[in-house]
Amino acid sequence: MTLLQLKTHGTMNSESDDKPELHNHLTQSQDTTALVLCRPVPVIGTNETCREVMDKFKANREIPCMVYCSESGKPQGLIMRGDMYRRMTGRFSREIYDHRPAICIADMKPMVVDISHPLSQLLHQALQRPESQFYDCVLITDQDKFIGALTVKDLLHLSTVLQEEAENKREFTLNENHRQTIEIEESLSQVAEAAEVTQTRSQVMKEWSQYGKEKLEQVSNSYTGLVNGMEERADFVSQLLQNADSISSITKQITEIANHSSLLTINASIEAAHAGEHGNGFQIVAGEVQTLAKQTRNLSADISNLLLQIQRLVAETAEVTASSLKEIRSCESIVAEGGRIFVQMEQVVQEVRDAGSQVYHLSEEAAERVKRVRKELDEMNVSHSYDPQIESENLENG
Repeated sequence: MTLLQLKTHGTMNSESDDKPELHNHLTQSQDTTALVLCRPVPVIGTNETCREVMDKFKANREIPCMVYCSESGKPQGLIMRGDMYRRMTGRFSREIYDHRPAICIADMKPMVVDISHPLSQLLHQALQRPESQFYDCVLITDQDKFIGALTVKDLLHLSTVLQEEAENKREFTLNENHRQTIEIEESLSQVAEAAEVTQTRSQVMKEWSQYGKEKLEQVSNSYTGLVNGMEERADFVSQLLQNADSISSITKQITEIANHSSLLTINASIEAAHAGEHGNGFQIVAGEVQTLAKQTRNLSADISNLLLQIQRLVAETAEVTASSLKEIRSCESIVAEGGRIFVQMEQVVQEVRDAGSQVYHLSEEAAERVKRVRKELDEMNVSHSYDPQIESENLENG
């Protein structure tokens, strides 16, 4: 706890007229809080008489006591001013005490405390002394050498200072805890607000992910229908190519028939010419057949050219269809992957929403606890209000 550290070293000689000073300032160190509070008092020897001691008390009214020390400086006896006055002012006192050594009336069992003694124990021991010794000075030593004394007034003042210090620390601690609880409460409020916002945003994200998943399912279904339709169209194109090849084969046969008909008409014309007048009618029919064969060859050529264009267009359509089908199938896998990502996103959003809800409830619970702590601190601050002046008066009266 706190230790008594005395700055005034040495003793006051018998002729000292210096007025003792009461030091009550605190000096902080790493291990102790030292209170500088000590009165230098005269030290007497074995040869000084009661009359000489009495004269010194009369010469300096600020001296509370005198101390008898051994040759090593260790305090052995205590003579209080009041006790000396009572002895020296009685009837026949001069005849009894004037020439007697002063140590004969000294208290040879005074309270002696080392400078390293804890202040709390010093005060406890001093205030627990019997009534006959209660107002005696407490002698302070440093390694068994006398360095000064503390009066009851000094002890009461020391007690007041320690209580003020304890009260200040208590008040500072309460105020600091109160401030920290307010900051914690504000932080928890912000956490609760953030958690609530997180819940709201998570709900919106969940709705978005569900909407996106539904749309991707629609797109996936559309892609599936489109792929099926294009596969059917690819089959139709393949059949169209086969049909075009069949038609091309038929047109070749028609061309061959037309050529063969043309040869027949030539032969028929020759034979009709040999028949003379009897072959004129047959000659006319052969001419018509020749004309028909020529028109058939022309139509067959036109059909062949048209079939070549159709085959070229169908081949190009088949190539484009195959390429589009391949690209659509690759996009279908991307759509499927997007759907899986949306499902995972929905799960993650739900986890975030659950975590946000948990944080919100925990922050509310913590905030309620902090409010209770702050209320208890306020009640503690009111119930432990302390007035050093009243406490000092109580000690002096008690």
